[in-house]
Order: sequence, then C-alpha cells, then structure tokens
Amino acid sequence: MVVRIPVSLPPLRHKILRSFSVLIALYAVLGVFMTAAVFLASGTSPKLLHVNYDSIAAAQQLHVAWQALENPKGAKDKPAQDWINQFERALTFAEGNVTEPGERDLTKDIRSLWVAAKPRLPAVLPNDSVKLYELLERLVAVNESGMFRLAEDATTLGHRVFLASLLFFFVTLGLALLLADGLAARLARPLKEIAEALREGPSLGRRLKLPEPSSLEVRILTNELTALWQRLGQFQKLNLEELEAQRERLETILASVEDAILVLDNQGQVLHCSDGMLKVLGVRAEQVLGLAWTDLSTNSANYLILRGLLYAEMPPENSVELTVAGKNHVLAGRHRSIATGAGQKLGELYLLHDITEVKQRERLRNEFIGVLSHELKTPLQSLGTASELLSDRKAELTEDTRMLADTIHEDVARIRAVANDFIQVGLVDLHSLQLKLEKKPLNHVLKEWAKPFQILAQDKGVKFEFISLGSETIWANIDVVKLPWAVSNLLANAIRISEPGAMVTLSVTDRAELAQIEIRDEGPGIPAAVQQRMFEPYYQAPASEAGTSNGFLGLGLTIAKEVVEAHEGQLEYFERKPRGSVFRISLPYLVVYS
Repeated sequence: MVVRIPVSLPPLRHKILRSFSVLIALYAVLGVFMTAAVFLASGTSPKLLHVNYDSIAAAQQLHVAWQALENPKGAKDKPAQDWINQFERALTFAEGNVTEPGERDLTKDIRSLWVAAKPRLPAVLPNDSVKLYELLERLVAVNESGMFRLAEDATTLGHRVFLASLLFFFVTLGLALLLADGLAARLARPLKEIAEALREGPSLGRRLKLPEPSSLEVRILTNELTALWQRLGQFQKLNLEELEAQRERLETILASVEDAILVLDNQGQVLHCSDGMLKVLGVRAEQVLGLAWTDLSTNSANYLILRGLLYAEMPPENSVELTVAGKNHVLAGRHRSIATGAGQKLGELYLLHDITEVKQRERLRNEFIGVLSHELKTPLQSLGTASELLSDRKAELTEDTRMLADTIHEDVARIRAVANDFIQVGLVDLHSLQLKLEKKPLNHVLKEWAKPFQILAQDKGVKFEFISLGSETIWANIDVVKLPWAVSNLLANAIRISEPGAMVTLSVTDRAELAQIEIRDEGPGIPAAVQQRMFEPYYQAPASEAGTSNGFLGLGLTIAKEVVEAHEGQLEYFERKPRGSVFRISLPYLVVYS
C-alpha cells in the first residue's frame, strides 16, 4: 500500500535542527574553552621537570664516582680512570643543564674543586670530599626546589581552570536543559495524543482513529501506525492458526515418548494425557481432557492408586506396581513443575517410567547373591579349617611352603570378611560399602600383598615385577581388608590372561596429589565394546572377547571399582600398544608431616 504524504506540513527536522544548533553552539564554546584551559594547565612543560631530574641524576653520578675514587677497595668493578671519566662526563652535563638560580655557581665551585683535586688522583683529601658532598647536596636541593615550585604552579593553575570550567559547564547545562525541555514539550504533544488514541482504540481488525498530524513526520507516523494496526489484525489470525498447529505438533511429540505423561494446569485440570497414560488409566481421552485430575469419572483401580501417588509435593521419584493390559508393571513416577523463564508457574508435569526390567534385574541379582552366599559358606569353612591345620604344621614345611601357608591363612581370613561384606552389600546396594580406614605406607604394604602373586606368576612362567617410584614412603588412608581384594583381583586377572614369558608389573607412585597403583600386563587387552560395560555387575560378554570360558565377568571388576571409589578414589582402564592392559587405581595422597 503506497501512502502519499502532503508536503505542505512543516517537518520536525527543522524545529529539532534549530534547537540543537543552539545546544551545539553552547557546547562548542565550552569545548574551545576547555581546550584552551587544558592547554594552559599543561603549559608546565615536562621538559622543565626532566631537566631538573637530569641535574639530580648527574649529581648522583658525581657522588658515586667520587665515592669510588675515595674508596678504591670498595669499587673494584672499574679501574680508577673509568670513574674519573664518569665524573668528568657528569660534571660537563651538569654545567650545560643549568635551569635554577644559583645552580651555575654551584657547578663552577664543583669544577674548581675538581680541577684542584684531579692532579692528586687517585689520592683524595678528606677536606675535598666534605666540600664536594656539600656542593652536591646543594645542587640536588636547588633542582628539587625547582621541581616542587613547578608542581605547585601547575596545581594552582589546574585548580583555577577546573573552577572556571565547572562554572561555565553549569551555566551551559542550565541553558541546555531549558532548550531541551521546550523541544521535548513540542515533540511529546503529538506523540501523547497518538498514545491516548491507541490506548482507547478499537480491537484488532477494526479501523484505528488517530488525531490530525501537525508535522510531516507525525503524518508519516500516523499512516504507518494505521497500516501496522491492520497488519496486527491479520497476524493475530495467523498466530491463532500457528498456535493450534504447534499444539498439534507438541501432542505428536509427547505421544512418541515412551513414558506415560500427564500435564495439569494451575487449577489441577488435565491439559494433556498421553496414549500411554490413557492405557494405564484404562480410559478414553474425552473422559480426561479438561477435567479435574482429582475428580475423574472412572473407578479404575489404577486411577485410584495414581491419584494418591501423583501430587505436587511428591518425592522426585516414587514407584508403584500396576496391572496394565493384564500384565504387572512397576512404574516410577516423576514430577516436574512447568514455569516460564521469569519463574511464573504454569502447571505440573507427571511421568510414569516403566522400570519392570530394572526391578527384574535387581531380583535376579539378589537371587544370585543368595545362591553365592549359600555356596560360599561350606567351602570357606573347609578352607579355613585346612589353613588352620596347615598353619599348625608349619615347622614340617619348607621356607617357601611356610610362606604360602601364611598367605593362605591370611587370605582365607580376608576372604571371609570380604565375602561377608559383599554379600550383605549386594543385598542392599554396592554403594553402601563401609570401610575401616587406617593410615598405611602404601608402597610397603603393596610389596607384602604382592608376594603370593610372585609365586603364582613363577609357577605359570610369567615374569612379575614390583616397582615403587616417587616418595620413599607413600602414605594413604586405606582399608587393609578390602583394598587388597581389589588389587588381588586385578593382579590375578593380569597373571591369568598372560602367556608364559610375558611381564606383569605392579607399580606405585605419588603424583598430582594422588597415590597411584598400576597393574600392567602384556595380554590380549579388552575390546572397546567390552570396556564400556566391563564394570557393570553380571555383565555377560562374548567369551572370545571377555577372556573367560563363558564370557561372564561376574562381580570381580564391579566390586574392585566400588572398593576403590569407597576410598574416594578412581579405577581406570587404559589400552597398551601394541597389546596389553593397564588398570590404574588413584587414591587421595596423605601428606604426613614429621
């Protein structure tokens, strides 16, 4: 739509230009005045201050050179001739750098004293030293006085310029405010009339009545506002259609979510109920949408249960067992409040997530641990009895066999404690592991724990090496029953998968405020697919990849990881090139002050 604008109306540009011309003129005068004032205030040339400073520096050089000539033993870094040359140069510079009254006489006196004393050098008379130091002090004082005087003059001039500028600024500011107020009144009047017309205007889609303009710009503004009003009416219609389309898209997206979804507004009415939730409730959409959630017309058992489960103050997660389509399902309920970016609450969102499979895995785990507990009791009791009998007959054994007997006896006791702990923990939660921490020299106890594995490796033809790096003693807070289990598990695995002649290394060091234990082997390594899940309990990997006969990794790595993390540490796996594995245990390093 082309709008023709009559040119007879006076443009606002002329009015604004005249008013601002006056303001510009006022501040142009202020700018000229401020520039002149700054120029005057900076009239104290820095060169004058620099000249005084140079004279003081020359006096200091004279002082240093004379002291060196007076005391040659204390100034052996230069020969006497160099100090004489320095004195001569500094004196020549001071004679040519005279700026203050009396400064020339002082340099003449210094020159006279120097001429008289120079033939006797390097010998220096005490009277000459006293007189020279006095002249140098006076020379420094004269130049310092000159610098202070220049600074005071500059400060006084700056104060005067500041006061004059401040007075001129306030005067011009008052005039500018008066001019701006008059200009604002002329500009605001037509805009105020337009604003009142808009506030009292008709609804969108109807013609907007605006006051007659008094200038060309206001005419353009009223024409554009009229056209904009018409476009807003069109946009409102389009927005309603777009909102309806977005609502349909949102419902489609929510319908694709596997969780059962329920959305309530602030009054507790149902805004959305996904197909999954309708299936759980056993109702149709028209029986739910737009109705109060707490007063639906259904006697469904699931609805009665969920009505007590899903409420605004419910815990972050709450589970319930329901019968859906003739099958029992365990559903976890979650709640989130829906709010705008400004924090205004819009409603409540409830989700039901099917955790039936998770609960089934937990049940299987508990059954497995129950079986494990039952099966471990008898062999552990027999093994304990055998180890005690073997310990009673240590005198009949060889030295190596006695060490093995001691190791068996200690390990049986440890296995009993660990088995009891892990069976109890497995029935509840691996993360509830309780430790009895003691301050121990980690590198020393590791060496003792490694002894039976040295014999195990020797029997299998595998090379075994223990290395302690870093500090002489590496202290850490550890559970001496549970941490050895994690280390033993990793060492046993490394030796088991190693070929004869391969090397297994157990090392300990302290770095980056951590005590680190590493078990390295030269075995086949662990495939990437298995690495991602090897710490999961009861993970079943392909036998060819897991390195076991049936591919079942069991609880070994899981418990080792939990033991390390219970120590506030971390268990990590790294691949070795071209082959092999590295398991690294990182524990908080304990600093011990002697």
